[in-house]
Amino acid sequence: MSAITYEEVLSLFRETGQRFKETEQRFKETDRQLKEQSKEADRRFKETDRQLK
Repeated sequence: MSAITYEEVLSLFRETGQRFKETEQRFKETDRQLKEQSKEADRRFKETDRQLK
């Protein structure tokens, strides 16, 4: 079994950091979309409620 080099460790940390950033961006985009959809659902609910009165 061979030892891992310092450069390989740094490379793995960089790659992991990049993946975390990409995942964070996906979570932010998903959160934005959910908030947008929630606002639209609330708007439609209020409009339907208004029409039924």
